[in-house]
Amino acid sequence: MGNNIARQLLIGLDAMEWNLVERWAAEGKLPTFQRLLKEGLHGELRTTSAQLPDTVWASICTGTNPGKFEKYFYAQYDPGSGNLKNVPDDAIHGVPFWEYLSESGKRVSIIDVPKFPLSRRINGLHLTNWGAHATKTARASSPESLLGDIDGLFGRHPVGDCDAVDEKPKALHDLRRRTLAGLRLHGELFRWLMEKEPWDIFFAGFSAPHCIGHHFWHYMDPDHPRHDPLDPHKLNDTIEVIYRALDDEIAKMLTLAGNNIQCLIVAGHGMGPMYHASWHLNEILDLQGYGQASTRGLTTRKIREAHVNPWRLLKMILPGKVQYAIKAVLPQRLQDELIFRWYAGERNWAGRRAIAVPNNDSVGAIRINVVGRDKHGIVQPGEEYERVCREISDALYDIRDPKSGRKVVKHVTLAHQEFQGPYLDQLPDLTVLWDQSFPWDSVQSVRLGTLHLRRQDARSGSHSPHGFLLMHGLGVPAGRAVYGHSIYDIAPTVLQLAGIPIPRHMDGKPLDLCY
Repeated sequence: MGNNIARQLLIGLDAMEWNLVERWAAEGKLPTFQRLLKEGLHGELRTTSAQLPDTVWASICTGTNPGKFEKYFYAQYDPGSGNLKNVPDDAIHGVPFWEYLSESGKRVSIIDVPKFPLSRRINGLHLTNWGAHATKTARASSPESLLGDIDGLFGRHPVGDCDAVDEKPKALHDLRRRTLAGLRLHGELFRWLMEKEPWDIFFAGFSAPHCIGHHFWHYMDPDHPRHDPLDPHKLNDTIEVIYRALDDEIAKMLTLAGNNIQCLIVAGHGMGPMYHASWHLNEILDLQGYGQASTRGLTTRKIREAHVNPWRLLKMILPGKVQYAIKAVLPQRLQDELIFRWYAGERNWAGRRAIAVPNNDSVGAIRINVVGRDKHGIVQPGEEYERVCREISDALYDIRDPKSGRKVVKHVTLAHQEFQGPYLDQLPDLTVLWDQSFPWDSVQSVRLGTLHLRRQDARSGSHSPHGFLLMHGLGVPAGRAVYGHSIYDIAPTVLQLAGIPIPRHMDGKPLDLCY
């Protein structure tokens, strides 16, 4: 380590909601966060969660935008085949900041950071997919012996796949117990490794807020249609219990790290209620004239029940343990096909100018079938493509909730205007960020008519585009708020604090305190 360069403790909080952190810190329920807000620097971050939520960790780790990743979602549209393909985290192909640190002689420990594959070029320790949420890469470590040591001392993480549960209170109580135990075990593991090996930069990922937010949001949120204020199942405080336990684990890590450090805590996205029409986007596109010819011009003034994907209903009906038992005996090809049908049904995409493709629930994704780019291309590139994108965007902004009259689309992003890179043509052409600030279950417009949407997911929480950071320690100004930064800025900030040159291909910039 060079002179006057402090060690860095980085803590990743997967899908922890900033609005809840601010509220509960102000109320004294999160004393560690309350102290960090008072004594350090904080700010909200622009995030790819507003377009492609599954890319947030890749963008944090590499400092680059999704146009530079081969993967944006695990069930991903393939323009060559006109179908879906399973894409693991190993296909991201971005270079994480810790490899630049390692090449410069810095000693690093990268422990269970979500949704990023194992690095072989590392000066230190790397652990992947031990207890990280929905991470599509190997359960592995570098050195290889580390995973065996961890399993021997701590056992396997108790949560596993947290979607292997159903809505029954008994199953949710068990998930709550396992998530809390897993959070505590993560804290113990991180502290053990902090003492086991020397490090200049230590990066640890807590996944508990992600799982618990998906399944317990309606228990906490008094405005949610499924909320019961009488709390008959004693689950309404679950998210708060997890956040308070996480606050305690962070405090222990800070104490162990000592005073001569710089601590950076980051969340790439948050969590909120699940109100969206992503599962109905193909029907919406059809009714607006961009899909099947047989559905064009069917808009009427009467309320229509939106179509339902039977594969999604089947997933809601079957207990989670049964689903995963079936999955375990199927070959990978059939496992993939079940996932594809769950996301996109039968996938009859030929003859459509625009199709809905899989993405994370809170953000719909649309692909234009372009001649020369997509197997089923019928839209000419250039002027016609631009016109179709504008028309669809305008039509989406016109959609409202018929009960309140409020618009249900918060923002439509045109990917070719937002991102850049060698994989830009693989991304959805448009993404649709739905307004999740109020309950709605129907959509209406002049072109669309009125569609009543049926719930097709047992979960009540989905991602919000609320990223945030907190910094504390040597050289960090107290009580300062920063503005205008994004998740792309985390990697260059870490490198600059370590005295390492920032690669030119990175899309971010260091935080203001570094100037």
